[in-house]
Amino acid sequence: MKIDAQIGSDDGGSNDFDRIGLDGFWLILRRHLRLIFLIVAAVIAATYVVVERLEERYTARATLVLTGLDTRVRQTDTQLESFELSRAVIETEMDVLKSRAFADQLSMYLGLYDDPSFVSPTSDGQPIETALHQELVLDKIQGSYVVFRSGESLAIDIIATANAPVLAANIANAIPAVYIENSLSEQRESVSSSIVFLRDRVETLGEELTLEEVQLADFIRDNKLDDEQLPDRLRSQVQYLTTFLKTADAGQDTERLQNELASVESELQDRTRAELAQMRRERLLEVQRLRYQTAIEKLNELETQINLVSQGARQVSVARPPVAASWPNKKSSLVIAAVGGLVLAFVVALVLDLMNRRIWSETQTMRISGLPNAGFLPRIGRDAGAMRRESVARFLIAKPHTMFAQAVRGATGLWFDDNSEGWVVMITSGLPHEGKSTVTVALGVSAALDGLRTLVIDMDSHREAAARLLDAKTKPVKLTDVLEDKVAPSPVVLDGKTIEGLDFLSLDSRSTSNLKEQRQHLTALRSKLRDTYDLVIVDTPPVLVVDDTVRIGVLADEIWQVVRWGRTPENVLVDTVERLKRDGLPITATLINDVDTRRHQRLGYGGYAQYYNYGEGYYS
Repeated sequence: MKIDAQIGSDDGGSNDFDRIGLDGFWLILRRHLRLIFLIVAAVIAATYVVVERLEERYTARATLVLTGLDTRVRQTDTQLESFELSRAVIETEMDVLKSRAFADQLSMYLGLYDDPSFVSPTSDGQPIETALHQELVLDKIQGSYVVFRSGESLAIDIIATANAPVLAANIANAIPAVYIENSLSEQRESVSSSIVFLRDRVETLGEELTLEEVQLADFIRDNKLDDEQLPDRLRSQVQYLTTFLKTADAGQDTERLQNELASVESELQDRTRAELAQMRRERLLEVQRLRYQTAIEKLNELETQINLVSQGARQVSVARPPVAASWPNKKSSLVIAAVGGLVLAFVVALVLDLMNRRIWSETQTMRISGLPNAGFLPRIGRDAGAMRRESVARFLIAKPHTMFAQAVRGATGLWFDDNSEGWVVMITSGLPHEGKSTVTVALGVSAALDGLRTLVIDMDSHREAAARLLDAKTKPVKLTDVLEDKVAPSPVVLDGKTIEGLDFLSLDSRSTSNLKEQRQHLTALRSKLRDTYDLVIVDTPPVLVVDDTVRIGVLADEIWQVVRWGRTPENVLVDTVERLKRDGLPITATLINDVDTRRHQRLGYGGYAQYYNYGEGYYS
């Protein structure tokens, strides 16, 4: 074989899709720069349209600071007492600010229930029920503000959002106002209820005290306790009667005297018990007077302090109407849209790159086919004029120093060696329009110009493209006629000039003989041609379209598959190589045709084709 089939076999199969680094990202951006620009522009434009249609929202901020102590009436003794605010109390107060009951007070404070611009009282021209309208107002007002605090701070930040700057500021300022008013009202209500309680208590205690005093006076009067000399008189009478009984004779009226003594002693005992009862009543009455006096003192204290109750919080930051809408932020939205669009565009570009299974690079062909690449054939420039399409042979002869001509010479150089025996190369492709006939003619003309005895055989009798490119007027002949020397290859003549060293032969690949005879004839023809020519290049039909190439493959020493840059799908290359290898045919290399070298270099597909553009001064 004239070409080493192991070239590039040590390549680890790396390609742009196996591992994407920074260079890979940059290459993807380069390959899809126009698409990326369009996607980013579309995303920015769509964002701008959406932002312009969105309702503007304004944000105002106020700050409410809770007092460190909470003053409340102690229920045990109706005394004012200050309690330090705990974390739980602060969190509870924040929950109060978020509650629906507070939102109701806020709505009434701002008059939102009667404001049709806040929530319309009608729907589709029909009035909404009052209860439903109030619920809608509460839903909207609750969603228009948030309250939060930082860490253990007593400061509560309030952020209000509305579709009007004045309304946003009013909501932010109304929240502290309503809260402070509620806290004052609650404390005053607590003190007032305590005052009412104490007044009732004083009145009750006064009535009870008066009743007990009256009862004590009646008790004193009933028991003659107001006669302070009576006990002395009774004791004196007891002493007298006792002494008299001791000195009296037994015959005297002792029984009467003893009864009188017993009566006086009983009266004295009753007096003593009454005095003890009086003392007890007086002590109880003193306690009642003390309670009554204490209640009066507490009442006087609370009545004095009711107007001195401090508010539970204060507003330290007043919200002002914002001068600009906080949302949507057009600049930020467009920046985010640009970044998002760029990410989206890159993802789309990456997906397109991963889904793009066409042949673009030498590494790609070597990876998926396992074959070396014989070369890149650049696209013939537009300056070639009519020759660009009508005759690649004329172009090579007229302009032997162009980029295309040099690339073709590089490919034919693979067949130069010191062996005197000729070589048969079959050029094929997987599908039509890959440029195999153009490549066949170009290789044949270039080899002839380099001094090789070259024969171009057109065995694609379906299209006969090689014959047209060489202006050959002959019709396809039978294989047996060539073997029997009835027909011989003819020199190629272009514009009346014979191309020295280049012959042409058109063979009918659709032979009527059986496959075994055809193979024998082709083997014999190969031996005959190798003795006559240095290089035989055969143009064959596409492998995946018709079966001719597989049938005539025994004619070749090696087969090259032409793939078209940016057009041939990977699966076509794989299927073609597998088909030829399955039939034991010597497929040895690929040849990438119709390469746009400028674009190839710009898109970073690698390979030596990217360096062609650096040699513009060498090509003419």
